[in-house]
Amino acid sequence: MTIPLESTGGLQRRLTLTLPTAEIEQQVTTRLTQLARQTRVNGFRPGKAPLSVIRRQHGARVRDEVVGELLQGKFIEGLGEHQLRPAGNPSINAENTDDGEALTFSASFEVFPEIELADLSGVTVTVPTASVSDDDVEKMLDRMRRQRAEWPTVERAAATDDRVVIDFAGSIDGEAFEGGSAQEVPIVLGSGTLIGDFEEQLLGASAGDARTVSVTFPDDYPRENLAGKSAQFEVTVREVQEMQLPALDAELAKAFGIEDGDLDTLRTRLRERLEQELSGALRRRRKAAVMQMLAEQHQFDLPHSLVHQEAHNLAHQAQQRNPAVDPHGDMAPFEAEAERRVKLGLLLAEITQRENIKADPQQVRAEIERMAAGFDDKDMVVNWYYSQPERLQEIENMTLEEQLVDWALSKVQVTEETLTFDDAVAA
Repeated sequence: MTIPLESTGGLQRRLTLTLPTAEIEQQVTTRLTQLARQTRVNGFRPGKAPLSVIRRQHGARVRDEVVGELLQGKFIEGLGEHQLRPAGNPSINAENTDDGEALTFSASFEVFPEIELADLSGVTVTVPTASVSDDDVEKMLDRMRRQRAEWPTVERAAATDDRVVIDFAGSIDGEAFEGGSAQEVPIVLGSGTLIGDFEEQLLGASAGDARTVSVTFPDDYPRENLAGKSAQFEVTVREVQEMQLPALDAELAKAFGIEDGDLDTLRTRLRERLEQELSGALRRRRKAAVMQMLAEQHQFDLPHSLVHQEAHNLAHQAQQRNPAVDPHGDMAPFEAEAERRVKLGLLLAEITQRENIKADPQQVRAEIERMAAGFDDKDMVVNWYYSQPERLQEIENMTLEEQLVDWALSKVQVTEETLTFDDAVAA
């Protein structure tokens, strides 16, 4: 029997599922008979209760189970008959009550879109390139020295790069707010630790000075009750401290793991670390450029159910970063990113299938060895990845994405943009 199918707009489909009453009753009776042999009923010997008693006690539940299973089977049959791929679970609605002949239900659901791969031969993609310079190594070395800086107290006005120890009490429209007050807080002026130009307003202050600092919280500040609002902070400067960097000598090199204290060896190690960081950053930027291009070059309908589910996933992730986010509230802030992710997921799956792209075992091995390079016992780390199926699957997925990026770049015109190290690794 053909199962009727309707297209109700876009990716929406509806199957009409008919269950003959005779088939339902036959299966209900069979199950109740089996149940009667196993059920203890007061006043009857085990397994000897009349079928009418068993039906009265369990008939409704068993009938619901039978109808549910028959519906599932009929739905799967309809999908196969019409060669449909559902995107999510169906919504089942009863269309009629039992008329003595059959029960009729409708199953409404979305299907995956048909995706036509675009011709990319006329598309240009700009990918970044960068290298680690001597200046980049020296800047990294300077940051490491700053990590080991000492901060003696000085009797003068505070300047950029000095550290001030302050007490502060904040208010909005004259009212104190939660988290707006603290004591003995060390702040390096010019570090950008505090919002707006808070730090700039402390330049020139000396120990014992009191200042009123006025700032405006950013519109995207994580605490919604403060976002976009102007606040005043009454600040008292306790101390002004000056940064003293350690000498650039053998002792510093030893402090960072160079046993013989050779500064050139330290610089070589730093360059290797920076090159590894840069390599990862360039890969991420290249991938982002390709994904943006693929999304722009392909247009197709998206299953609303998948977008809705992804938006909720993003909301839950946002809540982990900011407990003030309601993962069951308005999904509008997450919909654009959810649509992008669903679109790319469907598109990449289609490309992978059409082009028969599979994770290259040699590239998987190379990626695992690259990740193990920072450990003393590299072989142990490599063996651990291969002994953990879930972790190995993660690496295979990463490698597959890289192969998809390579495939896309092989289809387009590629131009390069040279970046500085700092620009390349910036978030």
